[in-house]
Amino acid sequence: MPILVYGGIVGTMKPSIMFRIFSMFSHELFRLEYSLLNFLLYIQSLKFLSLVNHVDIVKEFVKLVEPPRVAVVILNYNGLRWLPNCLSSVAKTDYSNLGVHLVDNGSVDGSVDYVQKNFPCVKIIQHSRNLGFAEGYNRAIEKVDADYVLLLNSDTQVLNRSWVKFLVDIAMGDSTIAAVACKMVSMEDHSRLDSVGGMGIAFWRGFVDIGREEHDRGQYDSRDFEPFAFCGGAALVDRDVFMKVGGFDERFFLYVEDADLSWRLRLLGYRVGFAPEAKVAHYFSGSAGSKVVDARKLYCCHRNLLRAIVKNCSSSFGWALRNYFLFSSILAVGFSIFEPIKACAVLRAIFWNLLNFKDTYPRRVRIQTSRTMSEREILARMYPRLSRYQPAENVRLRRILNILFEHSQSIPIVDQVEGAQGDQVAFHR
Repeated sequence: MPILVYGGIVGTMKPSIMFRIFSMFSHELFRLEYSLLNFLLYIQSLKFLSLVNHVDIVKEFVKLVEPPRVAVVILNYNGLRWLPNCLSSVAKTDYSNLGVHLVDNGSVDGSVDYVQKNFPCVKIIQHSRNLGFAEGYNRAIEKVDADYVLLLNSDTQVLNRSWVKFLVDIAMGDSTIAAVACKMVSMEDHSRLDSVGGMGIAFWRGFVDIGREEHDRGQYDSRDFEPFAFCGGAALVDRDVFMKVGGFDERFFLYVEDADLSWRLRLLGYRVGFAPEAKVAHYFSGSAGSKVVDARKLYCCHRNLLRAIVKNCSSSFGWALRNYFLFSSILAVGFSIFEPIKACAVLRAIFWNLLNFKDTYPRRVRIQTSRTMSEREILARMYPRLSRYQPAENVRLRRILNILFEHSQSIPIVDQVEGAQGDQVAFHR
């Protein structure tokens, strides 16, 4: 505390006087009977308030006696069926400096009225229409006054009342950590994992939740485990860093926005942590309305993946594009036989990116100009040597893709990643 308070007047006082005042304050501040008012009066009695802004002193004092401000921000769109369980579990949180916000994306199912009546302490931020995940959160987080925002899906249930404390402890333990993922488990079976963060699907085929459908044996609970990305369904994010990088890409609307943001954070040297004690049950795709990968979800995921590649890749850009278009061709041919509407979705995703390239390219320039991490470091995190969830549908097609994209590229890649620094990346299955 003395260092923080005196920081503004270090250059105006002799070292001997500084030491004496430091000693006096150190003695008094550790006396439990001193209240904040007494503390301010004591400073005023030394007659150097003219040198120090007393408002700043109060702020610094509060930082010591209170934990960081955390705002739980729950995005909702016609999710009334999920809110009673979600908000009741959040209400049991034992973190003292907590605020809860419901961000409503123009719901018409009575969600807002229900929350106002049954959870009056919850602050409501209303949007007149459905802005999607990315823009809906961006607009809300701009209005929230907090050190950290805790993103939470409405189709969740908090299972540990100390979850916020565990998340904050991880975030504050390392200044490079900008986001912390929760351990998400299945709502139907809490012994089954839903997500402990995200990683890339080798190579350039999208992103997948780490641990999905695995039995929770604590296999990811080690402090050494670090996901490439956080899952936007339940994660703590440093608000200042979030605003600094521009938040979520609002053109994404839905899907891949959390992986894209994590990617951009890592390009700036930030990391994503994991708090296994922060346990949250999640009904997979409950807020989306369907667990099946329909044409709309395929379109959004495939569209957003290409935009993320264009923005965030540097020396691996050519390799990424080749694999993306090979992957797209296989999908389009395969779906044209069995599900033509999905084949159209893949082609529409590519066409959208062509039409919006003028918007994407300036973002790429900004991102690549400001990045501090090499491509080698990024890709090593994106494609870790971890088992990966494999959906039950289209098993034959997935087997073909695995052969093409993993077995054929499982040897060290020498020429795939060529940058100005001559990065060379070795990948493993």
